[in-house]
Amino acid sequence: MPHTPSFIAEVKANGESSETARFFGEIRRHLAAACPDVIVSISNDHFNTFFFDNWPTFAIGTADCTAGPSDQTPEMPWYEVKIASDLAQHLLDCLMADEFDMARSLEFQLDHAHLVPLHFLTPEMSIPIVPVFINCIVPPLPGSRRCYRLGRSVAAAVARWTGGQRVAVLASGSLSLEIGGPRAFENKTFGVPDPEWARWVLAQVRTGQTEALIEAASESRMLAAGNVAGELLNWISVLGVIDAATPDILIDQPALGNAFAAWTVRGVA
Repeated sequence: MPHTPSFIAEVKANGESSETARFFGEIRRHLAAACPDVIVSISNDHFNTFFFDNWPTFAIGTADCTAGPSDQTPEMPWYEVKIASDLAQHLLDCLMADEFDMARSLEFQLDHAHLVPLHFLTPEMSIPIVPVFINCIVPPLPGSRRCYRLGRSVAAAVARWTGGQRVAVLASGSLSLEIGGPRAFENKTFGVPDPEWARWVLAQVRTGQTEALIEAASESRMLAAGNVAGELLNWISVLGVIDAATPDILIDQPALGNAFAAWTVRGVA
C-alpha cells in the first residue's frame, strides 16, 4: 500500500467515505481477518531515521520499542510503538545467515513510511511490529532481484520462527511519484511522471508475473517514474514473501501513482 503523508489530514477532512479511507478500509478488514500477532513492516526511510552519515542498504530495528512520526506528518498523533524484539533478532540472525549484511538499530524513531499504513490499519498500535528498511531513494539502489530474495529470506525466517505467533508482512510505497522535483505537478509538491509504468507494474502483480517485473525494475527504469519510485522495491520484497501468489485484493489509485494489494498465503498473511 502507499504511505503518502498527506493521507491522514485528507481523511480527517473528508471523512471515512473518502477514496483513501475506503481503500485502507479494505486492507484493514483483510488484515483483521488474518488475526496477526505481529507485523513485519518493510519500507524505506526519508532522511529521518538515517542520513548520509549512515545510510544502510538494508536495516532492521531490534529495540524493544520505538515512536514517531519523526517527520511531523500532518494530523498524525504521536505513537509509541512496541517492537517484537525477539522476532526482530530472529530475522536479523536468519538474514545474516542468508548473506544479507543487515544494519541494525537499537535507538531510532519512525517516519511516515511505516506509520501511515499502521495508523490506518492498527490505529491503537496494539500489534507489535518489526521494522525493516530498504534504501529506495538514494542511488545506488539495491537490485530488484536482491530485494525479492530478501523477501524470500524473510518468509523462510518466519517459517522457522518458534514463537507460536501469526505474522503479517506489510510493505508500502508508491509506484510512480516525484516529490519536490522538476516533474511535480504545477502548483503541487508531487507529480506522477509515469502512470503507464504503474499500470504495467500492477498488471504483473495481478497475474503473478514476478519474474517479468524483476527483470524490468532496474534502477534507471524505476527512477524514470519519479525520484521516489524506487519504493517499488518494497513491493518486490513482499512479492518474495508471498512467492508468486496472485492477490486477493488489488486496487489502483492511478492519479497518485499508488495502489493497494493484499494476499493470504498459507503460513504468511
